[in-house]
Amino acid sequence: MADFSGFRTVRYAKLAFGRQMWVNQSLTWNCHGDRQSVAIGVPSIAMARPGGPETRRIGEVELRTILDQHKTFFNRNPGGRRACLKFMDASGLDLSGRCLVEADLSGVRLRQANLRGTDLRRANLFGADLTGADLTGARLEGADLRGITLRDAILVRADLTRVDLREGLLMAANSGDLRHSHPDRGTPMQGAAASGAVPRNANAANPMVKRADLRDANLSNTTLAHANMAKADLTGANLHGADLTGANLAGAVLDGATLNRAIMISAVLRRASLLGVLLDDVDLSQADLKDVAVPRPLKADILDIIRRHTVWIDSKGRSGVRADLTGVDLTGADLRGMDLGAAVLRGAVLRGTNLSGASLSMADLSLVDGRMANLTGAVLEGAQLERAILESAIMAEVRAAPLPIGERWDWPTNLTQARLTGACLTGAELVQARLMKADLSQADLRDANFSRASLCEAVVRGAKLAGAKLHGADLSGCVGLEEEAASP
Repeated sequence: MADFSGFRTVRYAKLAFGRQMWVNQSLTWNCHGDRQSVAIGVPSIAMARPGGPETRRIGEVELRTILDQHKTFFNRNPGGRRACLKFMDASGLDLSGRCLVEADLSGVRLRQANLRGTDLRRANLFGADLTGADLTGARLEGADLRGITLRDAILVRADLTRVDLREGLLMAANSGDLRHSHPDRGTPMQGAAASGAVPRNANAANPMVKRADLRDANLSNTTLAHANMAKADLTGANLHGADLTGANLAGAVLDGATLNRAIMISAVLRRASLLGVLLDDVDLSQADLKDVAVPRPLKADILDIIRRHTVWIDSKGRSGVRADLTGVDLTGADLRGMDLGAAVLRGAVLRGTNLSGASLSMADLSLVDGRMANLTGAVLEGAQLERAILESAIMAEVRAAPLPIGERWDWPTNLTQARLTGACLTGAELVQARLMKADLSQADLRDANFSRASLCEAVVRGAKLAGAKLHGADLSGCVGLEEEAASP
């Protein structure tokens, strides 16, 4: 077991970030777990909102008139008019059950809007923002969804047959129209807008390539047969039971997505990334999996990898080799007490793996499948566990407090959007840990220390909280906390 006192913990941080470290400003995260400013000198890119034409807020009365006229138009009755909500802001409004077949909704903002059962067949939603919108049971067959944002949207039982979800090239012309095309070849800007980044000095007339953003969207039991989702970002999306027959997912990012019981007959997944994906009861025998990033068996001796990793740590990176186990299948491996500080295990399969007492400070465990893993007493100080699947894992008395970086800074453990359903975290040290949107349903959290931790929008429904310390914790939007407090 490694000695975590003094300089060794700082060394983990220096090795994880590279030999050159510098401090620039305080470290903060928003409720979605997005880093807003950086304390440790990790090279980063300034992020800015994409430029574009101004949106105009539309009221309920005006919206109702437009929808009524469109229904008249669709029924071929006099006085009808095709709906045009181009660049309008209808966020939070109710469009449920309405007919918007072949409507022009390019660039529209419909954040948190109610679109349950709405008929959007063949509608133009190019570049639209439907973040958090409810599209349960909506009809979107043949719709143009290029460059759309559907982050956190609900599309349960929606029909997206033959929709176009490719990336799109957006250009705002002086007239306010949205000109668009699909680039056949990569450009230096490819994918930049997917994370909200735009080139420096960009303006509304600059073209920008934008991926369809479906991160964390609920697409369970949705029909996506023959949909074109090439290069779409489906990170963390729920596609449980979805029909993806013949769908084009070439180059798509599906990291951390749930595809259990999905139908993948003739689906194209070439060059797609499937790290941390749940594929229980999925038949991929007829899918195109060429050059797909999936978990792979370990070809080298794990003990030799750890020995060289220890040399790398002790020599401050001058010799030895950092352990890179990205996407490696370590199911059932015995790694008790091993020193994997600052190692890279992103997307690794750790099902039933024994990591009790292991040193994992500053390690990258994001997107790991650690269901039923044993992490009893493991050291996770400053570790990256974002979107890790740790359902039913044994994590009693883990040390996941912040890692001290020098005299002034601490690096917290990141469990943002981790799945900890049914996990045992009794006596765990989670001071200042980031657990935004983490699922702790049915978890055993007795005597765990969450002091000054962020549990913003986390789910603790059914969790055991007796003796848990929550002093100074951010509990805003925490689901199920009141229910557990009220239970005997």
